[in-house]
Amino acid sequence: MNLMAIDPGGTTGWSTWTYDATTPLLPVEHGMIPGGLAGFIRWWDTSWPAQHFRTYGGEMVAEDFILDGRTAQPDTTALEILGALELLAHQRAFLLRRPRNVMKAHVPDPVLKHHDLWWPGKGHDRDSARHALADMKISRHGPTIARYWGRRKEVA
Repeated sequence: MNLMAIDPGGTTGWSTWTYDATTPLLPVEHGMIPGGLAGFIRWWDTSWPAQHFRTYGGEMVAEDFILDGRTAQPDTTALEILGALELLAHQRAFLLRRPRNVMKAHVPDPVLKHHDLWWPGKGHDRDSARHALADMKISRHGPTIARYWGRRKEVA
C-alpha cells in the first residue's frame, strides 16, 4: 500500500511511504514544496512522487487546519491546499484522512532521529513523517508500532 503524507502550508512538506499488513511503514521519498497553493499544484502536476501516487493510488494523510486561537495571525494557505486535496481525493477516489496537528505529538523527535527520519532543512517534510507515523500508530498498525516504538499492539 502507498501512503502519502502532507504537511500543508506556505511551504508544504511531503513524504511517501509503503506498508502492508505484515510490513511496517517504510519511507520512500520526501521533500518540501515552496509557493503555497500554486507551488503545490505545480508539484502535483509535474513531480514523479505525485505522478506515482496518481497512477498507483493509495492513502493520503494531510494535517488539518483548525483555528484554535494559539496563533494571532494564522497563515491560512493550508486551507487552500486542503481544499485542493479534497477535490483531488474525490476525483481520483483515494482515501484522504485529515488529523489535527496535535496528533504529531505521538511521534516525538527522538523517534524520528533514531530511525534516520530527521531529514535536514526546515522540517516541513519531517512533520509529514510525523503525520504518517502517527496515523499508523493511531490505527494500531502492529508492524509499524513494533518497528518505531519497539512493541506490538494487537487490534482489539
